[in-house]
Amino acid sequence: MMTDPAIQEFSLTMERTFTASKKNVFNAWTEDDALKSWFAPSAEFTTVTHELNVTVGGKYRIEMINPNNESFIVFGQYVKINPYEQLIFTWQWEHDKDNINSLITIDLTDINGQTNLTLKHEKLESQESVDHHTQGWNGCISQLEIFVHQ
Repeated sequence: MMTDPAIQEFSLTMERTFTASKKNVFNAWTEDDALKSWFAPSAEFTTVTHELNVTVGGKYRIEMINPNNESFIVFGQYVKINPYEQLIFTWQWEHDKDNINSLITIDLTDINGQTNLTLKHEKLESQESVDHHTQGWNGCISQLEIFVHQ
């Protein structure tokens, strides 16, 4: 009997340290008004939260609109919520015809009064997807940094 070749999973991990409390960084991910203020790859985007139910099993649906009025909608479900420590949620693009459902883990750690954020995005389908998501997440995290330092 032949075995199927192992399916390769692609992922990315990035870290950033903020001079803000874990509570402020966590709330930026979980509060509607905060999320709309920073959750996009650049300040030129407009972010709309169509659904944001931050409970285990709760769903979110977020739309990012670029200056050319192109819309990018991501949706998913919250898997684990440990306030001010960890947030885990699924991630799927509405326009993705392959219905790839990936997983995001946000870990927050206090380091001498600063907050270290580790973002891990797992179960991506290709290196190209890793590269695109890395670019997008770098933009989002830069926007988050501006937001939490206001």
